[in-house]
Amino acid sequence: MATLLSPSSPTTPWNLELQGPASEPGPSEESEAPARGSLRRTAPQEGANGLRRLDRGQARQSDKLSHPHLEKASSWPHRRDPGRPPEGGSGQVADPGEGSSKHKGWNRQGLRRPSILPEGSSETKGPAVEKSPGPSDTIVFREKKPKEVLGGFSRRCSKLVNSSHLLYQEYSDVVLNKEIQSQQRLDSLGEAPGPASPRQPRRALVSSESYLQRLSVASSGSLWQEIPVVRNSTVLLSMTHEDQKLQEAKFELIVSEASYLRSLHVAVDHFQLSAPLRATLTNQEYQWLFSRLQDVREVSTTFLSDLEENFENNIFTFQVCDVVLNHAPNFRRVYLPYVTNQTYQERTFQVLLNSNSSFREVLEKLESDPVCQRLSLKSFLILPFQRITRLKLLLQNILKRTQPGSSEEAEATKAHHALEELIRDCNNNVQRMRRTEELIYLSQKIEFECKIFPLISQSRWLVKSGELTALEFSLSPGPRRKLNTRPVHLHLFNDCLLLSRPREGSRFLVFDHAPFSSIRGEKCEMKLHGPHKNLFRLFLLHNAQGTQTEFLFSTETQSEKLRWISALAMPREELDLLECYDSPQVQCLRAYKPRENDELALEKADVVMVTQQSSDGWLEGMRLSDGERGWFPVQQVEFISNPEVRARNLKEAHRVKTAKLQLVEQQT
Repeated sequence: MATLLSPSSPTTPWNLELQGPASEPGPSEESEAPARGSLRRTAPQEGANGLRRLDRGQARQSDKLSHPHLEKASSWPHRRDPGRPPEGGSGQVADPGEGSSKHKGWNRQGLRRPSILPEGSSETKGPAVEKSPGPSDTIVFREKKPKEVLGGFSRRCSKLVNSSHLLYQEYSDVVLNKEIQSQQRLDSLGEAPGPASPRQPRRALVSSESYLQRLSVASSGSLWQEIPVVRNSTVLLSMTHEDQKLQEAKFELIVSEASYLRSLHVAVDHFQLSAPLRATLTNQEYQWLFSRLQDVREVSTTFLSDLEENFENNIFTFQVCDVVLNHAPNFRRVYLPYVTNQTYQERTFQVLLNSNSSFREVLEKLESDPVCQRLSLKSFLILPFQRITRLKLLLQNILKRTQPGSSEEAEATKAHHALEELIRDCNNNVQRMRRTEELIYLSQKIEFECKIFPLISQSRWLVKSGELTALEFSLSPGPRRKLNTRPVHLHLFNDCLLLSRPREGSRFLVFDHAPFSSIRGEKCEMKLHGPHKNLFRLFLLHNAQGTQTEFLFSTETQSEKLRWISALAMPREELDLLECYDSPQVQCLRAYKPRENDELALEKADVVMVTQQSSDGWLEGMRLSDGERGWFPVQQVEFISNPEVRARNLKEAHRVKTAKLQLVEQQT
């Protein structure tokens, strides 16, 4: 259990620790080395400051236990024996408190700060030994030993990184599931949460669980309050429920960063620095696969160090947004090139799996090692982009809970805006690379029988493409005209539309085109006998010949028809969220990866305002957290039925948007 310290004399640093009945040491957090010492209860002694100090007991060796095998998504779907012992690979994760002192965050000479101690941990190196507190536990203080000094630099070791066996992939999934459950609980109540109370009742601690496990299973509004120093203080009595929720949101940012850093240690030490794996890769493949992963870990290490230091300085009113803002340039320095490399990373990984048998064999051994909990290398490689996106949402949660007009709101807005700009630049870089490659590929497949124009342009990208059925009525006389059909392929770009005849070999012959400003799509209420349904009209007001022409198209599904009409429409004005109370809302239950350019990527717990719905299971909507629009399948989400919950979601999104606009106005 992470035990924390309230501020004390600057000349005599002390750590807070739980003491209880003697018990056997639990399993070690890492499968590296046994813990060097454990603690036993001793009679308290009065110190110079009237505080009780703890005498060290005799160190005991704990058994070397590994992580339990977990059934996780892996690169090896054929694996059938999850209990097989690991073979090869490093099998070790470097303790963040050991190694060289090259990290920028370690050169903090002379700073003797109180630290966040895992339950039952000692000041010596080695994994923490967890001990469950009993009802008779008492709180005592002990004097903090000097930090480990290497090469003349003082190292500040994080006490949260190894406080649980949970890696960030697992921790993140648990937290997102709890967010979904929280929204569902509010939705099922039929009413908004009750009035704020100074202090909310807290659940009893379960002694058989480790501290971070309790962090994962406890309600998101009680984590900070479960810290012993906080739980036993009277400060909470003077805090409103909203103030407590604000501190919980800040504390989650710190705890989640510790879990993220622990996964980065596995990604770097177990996979990237594996000599057998390195031997299977060329220099270029190695660079594309791992990019600047070690730089990402270094930035996360110094970031977490500053977060913990701020927290320890004042456990009750600690700040995190100023730390995020100070580290924003470092985030940009490492995350922007790492995420930009994503296209090459994914392609290289797939090619290696398909064509490099040595790489597959070594990777299978590494992924079966308990140290990575049988999670795939791919799940570690995508962590940086997932984390920077999640960090923005955590800042958004903090911003929603700050007092309007306060300095804390201004600081949270600046930090949120900095992360938002970074994510936008990351997305733009990735999209720019993919769009350019897509244009080059299409230029090799497209020929013109009409007026030719250059297809490749830095400002052009593909919005939507697909084959439709064009319907044409014959001009033959008589009451019943014959209906002719032909396939037509549409390539809709952001600035023009191409109409082509499909050819063999996925080639296209363009017979007409028009600028985007001269096209318009409309629903067609015409009823036709036979299989032709889902009709819409396409108008070219100024085509390649400079004339006006019209087409009647049929699609197989209603969603395809609606998606084409939506894509062909002119850009819509930005919605006023406070006027959208009647619009449906959904919450994402399962992540969704887009398959087409007009689809919306979804992560668990995303809240989306629905703007259009088809009869065959597709929704169009706008994500409230960032305003992104697109289509997604209804199977990935559930509707929010409570109107008060929907109104609350809109108000929170509007507040974040307003705060950002005010910041932009101040900066211009």
